[in-house]
Amino acid sequence: MRITRVLHYIWRPLALIGGVYSFSVIGFILTQKVSVFTGVYWGVITMSTVGYGDVVPTNDLSKVFAIILAASTIGILGYVISSINTLALKAREEEALGLDGTKFSDHTLILGWTPVSLAALQELILSGRRVGVMTRRQESLPEIRTFISNFLRVSRKDPKLRGRLSRDDDIFVAFGDYSERGSLDLLNVSAAREAIVASDDDARNVLTALILKELAPHLRIVVAVLREQLRETLRAAGVTYVISPSDLGGRMVSAAAVQPEVAQAIDDVTTNAYGSTIDEYLLGTENPLTGLSFLEGLRKLQEGTGALLIGVAHPTMTASRASGNEFKVQMNPPVDVRLSPGGYVLILSSLDNLDRLRTWIRTPPGRRRSS
Repeated sequence: MRITRVLHYIWRPLALIGGVYSFSVIGFILTQKVSVFTGVYWGVITMSTVGYGDVVPTNDLSKVFAIILAASTIGILGYVISSINTLALKAREEEALGLDGTKFSDHTLILGWTPVSLAALQELILSGRRVGVMTRRQESLPEIRTFISNFLRVSRKDPKLRGRLSRDDDIFVAFGDYSERGSLDLLNVSAAREAIVASDDDARNVLTALILKELAPHLRIVVAVLREQLRETLRAAGVTYVISPSDLGGRMVSAAAVQPEVAQAIDDVTTNAYGSTIDEYLLGTENPLTGLSFLEGLRKLQEGTGALLIGVAHPTMTASRASGNEFKVQMNPPVDVRLSPGGYVLILSSLDNLDRLRTWIRTPPGRRRSS
């Protein structure tokens, strides 16, 4: 709970204690004609109900004042204890709702809780990412947390996955309206790397994407829409990638019907839970493939790691950054295509060889945050 909220809840009991204590000190000084130091000491002893007995009232007025003060102290202590209990309950409630916010950086946002969100969260956990999840339905919070707990528990039993998973404290879950700026602040959106907008309301998805683009222009935004006709609208607004789950699902169903092994292969490489995975790596100074031709890179990669170079992504010079078309992907390009600095290589690897590949290539997988 933030310090401002704490002060909001405890300033009244603190002010009451301070006021009564000041009143008791002044009262004893006036009624008993004692020194300021003795009045301070007497006030503390009386209000704490300790009663050492070394300083006692000697006149009726002081005795009446002490009786009133002692009786009042019981009520004051009850009020203070009640305020502390209320503060503790409020803190627990805010923590359960995620209203205390997160300080994550370079993390991924998932906005909305739908089957698409669940699948995305699963893959991000398998990739070891930090994730901030927000739902507009408070009743979904236990479901999300239970899914995370169960998925981590089951995945840790697989020795191939155990060392790559997100930790429990890498996942932050909050309740809020992600189409409002105040709620997005809870997820530290300015420090996030990418956002997945996947509610079941296309209008809210569009609004959320526009707000995200305004709050964090650097953010890569992926939006799952139900209506395919919204694709161009969102891309014109600067959304990095727009996907229609129904459209993608239809392609997979078609492939499974006509070429089932192709569908199985696609399913395998699009999740980190099975035997193979496709990752992209920046062609920077640390990457040993930078500057080579595609054929040279293919041979060098296979000799060094056993992984397979399957594509390259080059920055597009004509497309504007606002359109989201920053890179053009070429799968299995001509052998003389250069792996130029600033682009990305797409690599297919088995999970068994993944650690070997990442040690050899010396650069982390995934898109890098724009400066």
